[in-house]
Amino acid sequence: MITNYSQIKEEVLEMYKSFLGVIDEVKFPIDHKSIVALNNQAENIRKDRFLLMIAGEAKSGKSTFINAFLGQEILPMDVKQCTSSIIEIRYGIDYSLIATYASDRTKNIAGEEEIKKFLLENAALNDDYREIPVTTINNEILIKYKGKIPERVISDVINGVQSENIYGLSPEEYNKKIRSYIKNHKNNWADIVTKMIITYPFDDESLRGVEIIDSPGVNAQGRVGDITNDYIENANAIMFLKPITGAALESTSFISFLDSKSVERNHNALFLILTRAANENPENLERLQQEALKLYGKTIHSDHIICVDSKVELFINKISSMTVEEIEEHLNELEENGRLDAFISPPRSMKTLNKEKYIDFLKVKSNFLLVDHVLNIFGRKTHYLALSEMLGRMLKVYQRIMDNIEEQIELNKLKAKDPTELAKQIGDTKRKLTEINIKMRKSVDDILLSYTGDSGIIRNKAKNITDDFTTSVGEISNNDINELEKVAFRKIDESKKFQEELEKKIVAECNTALVALSNENKIKYTSLEPDFTAETFEEIKQKTESSAQVKKSYETGNTFKKTHHYSEYSRTEHFRQIKSSIQKRINSIQNEAVSNLINFALQTTETYTDELKENAKIKKEELDRIMEEKKNSEEIQERIKLLRGIREKIVICIRDVNERKGGIDTNV
Repeated sequence: MITNYSQIKEEVLEMYKSFLGVIDEVKFPIDHKSIVALNNQAENIRKDRFLLMIAGEAKSGKSTFINAFLGQEILPMDVKQCTSSIIEIRYGIDYSLIATYASDRTKNIAGEEEIKKFLLENAALNDDYREIPVTTINNEILIKYKGKIPERVISDVINGVQSENIYGLSPEEYNKKIRSYIKNHKNNWADIVTKMIITYPFDDESLRGVEIIDSPGVNAQGRVGDITNDYIENANAIMFLKPITGAALESTSFISFLDSKSVERNHNALFLILTRAANENPENLERLQQEALKLYGKTIHSDHIICVDSKVELFINKISSMTVEEIEEHLNELEENGRLDAFISPPRSMKTLNKEKYIDFLKVKSNFLLVDHVLNIFGRKTHYLALSEMLGRMLKVYQRIMDNIEEQIELNKLKAKDPTELAKQIGDTKRKLTEINIKMRKSVDDILLSYTGDSGIIRNKAKNITDDFTTSVGEISNNDINELEKVAFRKIDESKKFQEELEKKIVAECNTALVALSNENKIKYTSLEPDFTAETFEEIKQKTESSAQVKKSYETGNTFKKTHHYSEYSRTEHFRQIKSSIQKRINSIQNEAVSNLINFALQTTETYTDELKENAKIKKEELDRIMEEKKNSEEIQERIKLLRGIREKIVICIRDVNERKGGIDTNV
């Protein structure tokens, strides 16, 4: 047997300190309940606390057993089932009680009379509602919904607790009582006591390191509340109470309780206490114990199945300080009041009451000596078992972390890209972005200036057409108006084509020098439609014909000469006026074409600039994304390095924990 417990305890706590250091380094979620349970275990180990939890169905005699075990009548012991309150009983210098309510407020009560009054009012149910599962209703409805309870929730809970109708009420009466309880208590949910801590100055020093946990009753399906589950997780030993009388030993609730995840780790620390043993003769007790062993022996050690009678033990506690005369007087009083149980009566062989032999006789019936004996043996080992169990829990968490780390490393490897390749992509994208910005700043301006400037392509081309018209007209012989008409229509047609050709040329140059548009329909081409037709030319001819008169003169007489004036149509003048009118028309058409083309160039380059801006935005977003990927890639590489470092630490920790746990398990 290991003897140097203090040294081993310090080693285990040091390992736990290293464990917490690893937990701090790990950034992904870890099961909170496991960590809380380990913290509680470590605290219990530091203080050498022994947590004994008492569980059982309603009316299993838990309060009576606890009082008998402690040798003090601390809890109310009537037949009412307890409420949803957890009760902790521990050693303290003074007798006191701290109550915690559903609203999280607390209340301190001092003095034996006030404490017992508070317990009577809060540790047991009102007579009107003892037949319904108040614990479930309190936890699942009143406290959970803080009084604001939807009807569907009430209906769901009523359907869910039909199997807990252990008193056999009619469905109508059962449901009515549940609804009545909810109605009368929903506005007072905050006044429900959820936990009570009782401190008591026990005379027995062996009880000073023991904390008793009195839990709410286990329901028909073996379920317990979340709070009770947490206590089960941290208990050193659990005693499940089941009355011998009134129900079969084969209990669905107890089997379900054993199978629950919360109890699984505590099988070695689980005791089945069969209560009210004094009602059976020794032969029946032996049979019942064998039956219990047959039913539950696979999960509970045979010496952890014990038949006891709490009432007998309480009676022993009561008469231990009495004289023989006082005991006889007390027995007579009980008999006169019809309260003398058969198992309390002294054996017939005892003609004269012998206190010592009488108490020995009662101790055999109570069997609490066996409870003390088994707990003492278990208690001596439990400190080492607690160390082993704590190390085992640490190993499980370590393994979960290791599995998670391996998964995270592989996942990060998939997400990590080649930083060198990403750097190349960043350089290429930056160059493309610079090219786009240069095009927006310089190329667009160059194109605009080349087309729209004072000596630009648009104005030069327009001037050439106009000049060419003048030249062509000058080459017409004999002032041929018909030829003039042909030249005019040819030049006006050239003006129309000139605009169309330049529009296409501007777009083609923008496509080449700037960017290919994602949607060419964005360019709004215009079409020059000169207001000049054959009718127009005819109209000009007619208007100018009347003014195409030239003044002429002639003289008469020889001696006395007289000058005569007259007007005569001049073809040359008519030609000149038609030419002048058409020249103005062509100039006007060309000016309109120039204006249209300049506007077209501005609008077109603006469209291309917008496209360049959009491309620049896309490239900038691409650059940002790649830079973020590079940053993430570098961070991922660091993360992988960190995870591998943590993994190496955990491997060493697991090795040390396994060695220490193996040493404890081998020797306990």
